[in-house]
Amino acid sequence: AWPGDKGNMVSGMFPYGAFETLREENPVFSTLFGYFNGHTLNLAVQGQAASASAEYVTGEYFRGLAVSPAAGRLIDSEDDRPGAAPVAVISFATCQNRFGGPANAIGQSILVDNIPFTVIGVAPPEFFGVDPAVAPNLYLPLHTTPLVDGAGADRMYGDRNFYWIEMMGRLRPGVSMAQAQAALAPRFHQWVAATATTDGERAKLPTLMLNPGAAGLGSLRRQYSKPLYVLLTMVGLILAIACANIANLLLARAAARRREMAVRLSLGAGRFRVVRQLLTESVMLASLGGALGVLFAIWGVRSLTLLLSKGRENFTLHAELNWNVLGVTAALSVVCGLLFGLAPAIQSTRPDVMPALKNGRGGGPRRRAQHVLVVAQIAISFLILVAAGLFVRTLNNLHSVQLGYARENILLFSLNARQAGHRDPEIATFYADLRKRFESIPGVSSATLSQSSIISAGHAGKAYRGTMKIGAVTVEGASVMVAGPRFLTTMQIPILAGREIDDRDQPGSRPVAVISERLARTYFGNENPVGRRITLPDEKRDLEIVGVSANLRYGGLKNEEESAMTVFVAVSQFSPDRMTYALRTAGDPLRYVKSVHEIVREADSRIPVTNVVTQAAEIDRTISQEVTFAKLCTGFAVLALLIACVGLYGTMSYSVARQVGEIGIRMALGAQRGAVVWMVLRRVLLLAAVGLAISVPAALSASRLVKSFLFETQPNDPGTLALAGVVLLSAAILAGYAPARRASRIDPLAALRHE
Repeated sequence: AWPGDKGNMVSGMFPYGAFETLREENPVFSTLFGYFNGHTLNLAVQGQAASASAEYVTGEYFRGLAVSPAAGRLIDSEDDRPGAAPVAVISFATCQNRFGGPANAIGQSILVDNIPFTVIGVAPPEFFGVDPAVAPNLYLPLHTTPLVDGAGADRMYGDRNFYWIEMMGRLRPGVSMAQAQAALAPRFHQWVAATATTDGERAKLPTLMLNPGAAGLGSLRRQYSKPLYVLLTMVGLILAIACANIANLLLARAAARRREMAVRLSLGAGRFRVVRQLLTESVMLASLGGALGVLFAIWGVRSLTLLLSKGRENFTLHAELNWNVLGVTAALSVVCGLLFGLAPAIQSTRPDVMPALKNGRGGGPRRRAQHVLVVAQIAISFLILVAAGLFVRTLNNLHSVQLGYARENILLFSLNARQAGHRDPEIATFYADLRKRFESIPGVSSATLSQSSIISAGHAGKAYRGTMKIGAVTVEGASVMVAGPRFLTTMQIPILAGREIDDRDQPGSRPVAVISERLARTYFGNENPVGRRITLPDEKRDLEIVGVSANLRYGGLKNEEESAMTVFVAVSQFSPDRMTYALRTAGDPLRYVKSVHEIVREADSRIPVTNVVTQAAEIDRTISQEVTFAKLCTGFAVLALLIACVGLYGTMSYSVARQVGEIGIRMALGAQRGAVVWMVLRRVLLLAAVGLAISVPAALSASRLVKSFLFETQPNDPGTLALAGVVLLSAAILAGYAPARRASRIDPLAALRHE
């Protein structure tokens, strides 16, 4: 943890020297091991290439985690040393997909970034590493990083201020977490103090913090815990509405069976026996509902996973039904059946026997209880409607964001020729030739390439950060994107002045740049910037500005500040490793995926085509959480409203049935049908008004809990609150109109004769 101006910054990464220091003469851990989640690598098996996630591990990794192999053996200390033969352990899923089973994988040779490794073992099927968010395809010894990463590995092991390796350890028997903290923190402080070279670094030295690791790393939990808690709360509210509705119907049923219960009690039946019978009925009803819910959940879990993944590759969050979930469901069904069946059961055994035998009609307490339950349903439904309205409004705001570039008819995919053995300067020619071949596909109007897609810019590939200069003026807050010929044309970004990057910008030609309109206005005012020069960080050469483009939203949809100013530079003059191609197509872009694969396979079969996605789908992935919330909450709101309306309809129908005599007398005395309808609807509106009066303050308080999920929408948005209220009142009137209309059609003579 590092002390900062805005609180401590916590990271699980350490320099390799700190790991060695803590591992030597270790008094608290029986095993201390390190690991490093590397970049996506190129894995070639029997001539078939694909991208794979890799984790570099020390020799004690598998022993410290007490993992046994599914086949072969696992990496040990002899494998993790300089000069050892390059070996690999592959995941069980990779083994099944690439070799057909563990027995076929052991001893096989694979290429990792064009470097031969020997498979020595297969991880068990239930093992996915220490971080559920990563789920590596293969595990490599830590000291093979120089083979795969090349020159970058020198800094990893030699720079005492380069934080990259993560650590976990198994405590010795009898050693507590507090004892381990007390023993290791001073040693780490002494080591890290020796790495500080300035007073500023000495004033903000990091400190060592130990945390339990039994449940693995929590990155996936941190990412999804709050959204899932919000959804779980909504599910709980819907459960409360459903239970209130069932309780309401049970109260009405109990009133209808009042004469039956009076007969049973008059014949000598005990109250406990009658209550037990009624509770058995309610528990059976709840159990049947729980069983149907489990069947629905089998489909729902798959749908929720697909909704969260949005088609992403290597999505590691896989929810599934297990005995814990089924046990909770069964317990919840029984508890709900007992809890919400108890009050009607007790009331059914407390009738005044003689009046009940004379006329089977209930008194006022049951009606008041039903009204309370209806008010509760309306109040909870309003809360869910407000949440759904906020999320739908957020989604609408995100879809309304002006991107500044094309969204439709763009196919994106990535290639990494360097991982397949291509090197400078040949790699630039290889990428350029591929672009021309892609552009020749029938139906493709233009093709370009860039360091990354616009929406993922800053999250993939090399990032150019630091201070840029225009002459002696420092440029602050600008982003750099490495782009190929006709990038602006392909992405339909308007060119306001000069030209865009094209085929004349070659490795040996004058370095050029295209800047966005906002950067031009900020640093050049009304002057024409074409022909001026800009200097990038860590670059010794100046770039000539050859054009000005319209503004675009660089990075995610919410990164407004980062997208303010953009600098495009020629891909041929910077030569990044990984390339993202963009093809403008006629019609559905996914129709051209097969042609892309064939062209890449003909050029070099060792290069996998990865991250294949349309521009529109990639943009939607960045707001997948908002899309998920909007869809689920809208569904929950409709369900809650439907259940509440059923409850309101049932209550009013029961109330009308009990007032047949009263309504008949009113109509016999000259009451009009409209007056009878208004009498019933007035009660409906009163219940809805009470529910709204209770729920509006609660909604204003609860909506702040979802503030972090909103975009350009206030939690107490008056429009959303008003719309939710109108929808709820309209649904209540609709639910109450049928009983009201039925009441207005009562025949006075029939009603009086019944009395």
